[in-house]
Amino acid sequence: MARDTIHGSQAGAGSQAQPGSQQGLTQGQGQAQASGQGAPQQPQQPLSSLYKYRYVGGFQEDHKAPIFCVTFNNFDPAHGDVFATVGQQRASIYRQLPGGQFELLQVFEDGDRGRKRGSAAGAGAAEADGADGGGGASGGAGAITENGEYFYCCKWSRDEESGAALLLVAGKKALVRVLDVSRGGLVHTFTGHGKEINDIAVHPNRPHLFLTASDDESIRLWNIKSRTCVAIFAGEGGHRNKVLTLDFHPWDGHRFLSAGMDNSVKIWSLGPIERLIEESERAQDGFVGAGAGAGSKLRSFPTRVVQQPLFSTMQVHDDYVDCVRWYGDLVLSKSVHDVITLWKPHGQSNHRRPPPLGEEAVASAAGGGGAAAGDDDSDVDGDVGLSASGGESVPSRATRILDFSLSDSLRTWFVRFSCDVNFSALACGNARGKVFVFSPLAPTPAPRARLSAPQCKAVVRQTAVSWDGSTILASCEDGSVHRWDRENGESAMDLDV
Repeated sequence: MARDTIHGSQAGAGSQAQPGSQQGLTQGQGQAQASGQGAPQQPQQPLSSLYKYRYVGGFQEDHKAPIFCVTFNNFDPAHGDVFATVGQQRASIYRQLPGGQFELLQVFEDGDRGRKRGSAAGAGAAEADGADGGGGASGGAGAITENGEYFYCCKWSRDEESGAALLLVAGKKALVRVLDVSRGGLVHTFTGHGKEINDIAVHPNRPHLFLTASDDESIRLWNIKSRTCVAIFAGEGGHRNKVLTLDFHPWDGHRFLSAGMDNSVKIWSLGPIERLIEESERAQDGFVGAGAGAGSKLRSFPTRVVQQPLFSTMQVHDDYVDCVRWYGDLVLSKSVHDVITLWKPHGQSNHRRPPPLGEEAVASAAGGGGAAAGDDDSDVDGDVGLSASGGESVPSRATRILDFSLSDSLRTWFVRFSCDVNFSALACGNARGKVFVFSPLAPTPAPRARLSAPQCKAVVRQTAVSWDGSTILASCEDGSVHRWDRENGESAMDLDV
């Protein structure tokens, strides 16, 4: 573990607020659809104060290589000021401090730096590789390769028994490392994908379950407790190119989104494999008992292949889709054409589940949580067809509600947006080091703010918005991380958004 305080470089450049007009959505029925499918509550007062940010500082990691992912620990609000980055074979954990400063808490390095970069690893890397113990990597997971490891994604989880913070990292070597941030060490290395891993999604209610998206055109569901691969989502109705992005539905617990380089967005369900998930809870290191009794033999866990999604469309984007997020029961997705699109997938009324306690009144007033009166959620003739990659007929109809306008993306892909938990702020960077902030709660095509700083000129690979929307981070192509704080210090929670 390493600890240090990093003094962020101060700059006078900040955000230029763009109030935007308050006209309706681009399609006549868009507003009704946005409020009718379980989207968060509309604000009760002006939001102008939410979009005044100022640049407070930044830093550059010494490798100066692209940081493809930055993410806050939103699993534990008590540590909501802690965030992680991944660059090269390194995962770094920081705490943001007042005055634009940062505290470096921990650094994990994979031992495989590659023959081209030199195979000799530092002591910290060797310790991380050796911390796996009996449940460690298999099949050459610790071997030195030609190009070495390079992490592309990271996501937070937690140990449900101890409460320890966990960080999941993955990338070029198709391995998922589960790091225990609270105690410092490597919990386990998951193997199975045949090619690079591009994204990770952790189940919102069962954090020991997580998904991975891979260049091998598949998605895998894993169980951290039993160290088991539960299911593979691929095949006849699956993706036909690299899978780039994933997102679990925030409350229903069974649906998740996927998208990738085949231009399609798909919705899958864990519903058909719930009994298999239960069985995986009794497995151990990928094995289950063959029967009762002390003499029963172990057998490999019966990992299932799920070939058909609930929904699949290529109507929304005609190029790579590199970021998807649920917004209630609506979808936000991004391609390479300077827009983030808010849209509604049809044919989902039988798969929706009620929102959690506290949001029921909002959903009821908006007609969410089921098929509302006057809400045409069915797929009419011509809207149900083969999934985007073939297979059985699944719903494919999508209604575009609004395009959030970006600029200067220069067709750069693998650029991801982020939102706070209440969707008061949606932030996305571009190829020229700018960050655009939108309001999903009161949507208009133009950004509410454009964030910039003299030090931030490289491609913004990912943004991270703190749980209350008070801080926006941007991780960049040159290994730098930049930070903007809301000027008045208020959070979306303070303003009853």
